[in-house]
Amino acid sequence: MTGSDHSVVIEAAREYAGVRTRELSVAGTGPTVVLLHGYCDSSDTWRGVLNRLAAAGRRAIAVDLPGFGLADPRRPGALTPQFDAFADAIIGAHGPVVLVGNSLGAATAVHAAARDRTGRVRAVVTLDEPLLARHLPARLVRYGEYRRLFDIAARLPVPDRLVHSVVRLGVDKLIYGPGYAADPEFVATAVRSIPTMAAAAERGRDAIRYAREHPAGHGDLTVSCPVLVVHGGKDRIIPVRASRELHALLPGSELVVLPRAGHCPQLDEPENVTRLVLDILARAGGHREHAG
Repeated sequence: MTGSDHSVVIEAAREYAGVRTRELSVAGTGPTVVLLHGYCDSSDTWRGVLNRLAAAGRRAIAVDLPGFGLADPRRPGALTPQFDAFADAIIGAHGPVVLVGNSLGAATAVHAAARDRTGRVRAVVTLDEPLLARHLPARLVRYGEYRRLFDIAARLPVPDRLVHSVVRLGVDKLIYGPGYAADPEFVATAVRSIPTMAAAAERGRDAIRYAREHPAGHGDLTVSCPVLVVHGGKDRIIPVRASRELHALLPGSELVVLPRAGHCPQLDEPENVTRLVLDILARAGGHREHAG
């Protein structure tokens, strides 16, 4: 990501479902491409894709999900209904749309498409779907008890600079694929997301809460619009098998594995991600103007 990546992106405050948030947008035609980031991420993760969509003349937005980036904090209670209401409000405001989500955003996007009865969701692209992961870390998250551990961790006198160092290392080793250099500007946004040990404990606690809201993964799922399931072949957080299972769960969907990409293909390979989005846009009627 370079300074030029910011030149065509407009940043503005918006409100969806009562949540004030930041929206990054680029002008263009066709259904609005709505980009939903993953857990503990922000709309900044999509800047490379936004620029490339702008160059292709496609309208697109990326938003900070509730509790992340510059969005309002999440409210007490279950997390999934808050993400669902937020996504539904975006679809209502910008439809017709093509939903593109990474990790948490992927789960949110596919569930929004399953709820859609208006035809406003024209297509879905999921990147590194998380809820069907069944490897050991996923099983431990769902069935262990960690509340006391996080309460203790939040009170540990860990210097902020050490937290920042661990976040930088985590982004480099877990978010990006092997051989891809972490962008300093993106790393800075990750540090802002987890500035203290208390913030790290809160993020961990809510990640487990979200996983436990989906003990059976997606459950029964029917999506009528085209679905493209994408996964980074070098994802060190969620195995490719999770996306293979989502592909099997959704008859008619397509599966693409990007062999070198990590957990956030939009960071590693924004050109390839944009190409896939443009392809599904064309097949979903992306030549048509926004209906208002």
